[in-house]
Amino acid sequence: MTPVTNAEPLVVLAQAARALHGERDVERALDWTLAAIRDASGLPEAAICMLPRHGSPTWTVVRGGVDFSPIADPRASPMLRAGLDRGTPIVLPDLEDAERKLPAGDGLRRIVQLRSLLVAPVMAKDGLAQGALFAGTLADDGIDDAQVEALSALAAHLGVALDNSATLTRLAEVEARGKEVVHALQEAVRPPAPIVAHTELGVHYVAADPSAPTGGDLYDWITLPDGTLHVVVVDVMGKGVEATKHALSVTHALRLLAVEGCPLGELVTRADALVTSQNPDLVATLIVAHYSPATGELRLAGAGHPPALLVRAGAVEEVFAPGIPIGWPGAGSHDVIELQLERSDTLILYTDGLIEATKDILQGLETLAAAAAATATYPATALARALVERQLADAARHDDSLALVLRRRSPAPDQPAHPMAPFRHQFSPQSAAVPVARHLLKDWLELVPVDAEAVDSLLLAVSELCSNAVRHASGAPGSVHLRAWAESDDVFVEVSDDGGSIAWSDQRAEELPDPDAEQGRGLFLVRQLADDVSTSVEDGRSVVRIVRRSVVSSRRQDSPTPG
Repeated sequence: MTPVTNAEPLVVLAQAARALHGERDVERALDWTLAAIRDASGLPEAAICMLPRHGSPTWTVVRGGVDFSPIADPRASPMLRAGLDRGTPIVLPDLEDAERKLPAGDGLRRIVQLRSLLVAPVMAKDGLAQGALFAGTLADDGIDDAQVEALSALAAHLGVALDNSATLTRLAEVEARGKEVVHALQEAVRPPAPIVAHTELGVHYVAADPSAPTGGDLYDWITLPDGTLHVVVVDVMGKGVEATKHALSVTHALRLLAVEGCPLGELVTRADALVTSQNPDLVATLIVAHYSPATGELRLAGAGHPPALLVRAGAVEEVFAPGIPIGWPGAGSHDVIELQLERSDTLILYTDGLIEATKDILQGLETLAAAAAATATYPATALARALVERQLADAARHDDSLALVLRRRSPAPDQPAHPMAPFRHQFSPQSAAVPVARHLLKDWLELVPVDAEAVDSLLLAVSELCSNAVRHASGAPGSVHLRAWAESDDVFVEVSDDGGSIAWSDQRAEELPDPDAEQGRGLFLVRQLADDVSTSVEDGRSVVRIVRRSVVSSRRQDSPTPG
């Protein structure tokens, strides 16, 4: 904000337009205005009184001059109240003479050392005073019309600036409330991932229109009574809340039928009869997967949906599940496709928004397969996000886009191995110590041994955790602790410091923090790289613990958990 210097009133008013109207920080606007009062009015004594609708007035006074704050509340002075109510300037050319006419309790009697006083109301757009500019002099020079007009114009600029700031604040609050509503709606229609043994699940969704955060792309997953994981991806024709309602009717019908034991090959036909009887115009493609975590058996049934992708040993294979969409004559699945997922095999289900963004479906399929191969080692949640973001990068977004990832993380075949003792390392909170800690942990992970792709993601997450601990530790030698241990096929890593409070923000795991956010990016990355993240404060130490499940390469006796 350009500082005010000794300038002519018109120059000051021109500066006010530039300095105040875009200023969102009210305190900065008031400070600038206080400095400008004397140049605009030519009167040496200055003050600003803010008049909140609820609460007591607040004063900002030029130090070293007359203290206006003994006036307390200008609205309590009949002489000032009249001008504030009308929004007109008040001129008291002889304050000593005016004092004799004031009631005994009038605050103006407390600043009688001033010879002349000028008060310009700062009006809000609703016609009520939200403050006042005060300018005065100890000399007998009096106050002329030019001074009144200049101070009134400065007050008008400040009034507009305060209105703008209040409007922006309200808009930010509305936006924040809107985001909460969006999150509540998303949580209501998108079920949380069930906990399935030796299985990674991840999903990511982007609406075609950011202002309409729900649409016809939806998913469902639930563990059936016999232990089978029921997974559905649905793409309903249409957008917005109406499409979401139709998609929910499809997923709920499929869930109900699956729980009742309907054969997979009949699900689409029976769901079509249920939903189209109430919504005859509904059209939806879908794919259903039934997966047995214990055996890795996977069965797929489709209804006009794009092919699933199977990622195995770095190669990507398209898996077609043919059928006719719900809402079309003869809706149903033509066949049930049976697959066997081996350890680390990944199934990717998605909606056509991912392959139609370039308007060339074959090219879209190729780029999606390439992206799946390039990101195959990512944890399921991070993989789903990466696929959506890569496919939509630099592409026109015309449709909702969804990717769902299912990966088998079953234990490796029995191999002789000696259980590794837990890893422990303490270091001083210095940036140079972080690479050393990461290198020592890498050696331990390879000796466990842990799957190579999991080692990379764990080390990246640990780098973020250690860097965060270094920033927030007290500085005492050895105050950052890094620990790791294996339990069955899972690896736990814990980083703690003596800062005494958790410095991570509560940013939602699915949300990438704003680019200008001071915090949150580290935790967002860690959550994308780990299967589970927990934070706590224990004995004055802040602790962050992450878990990667089913990544130990050989079955072994559990290593003792560090105490």
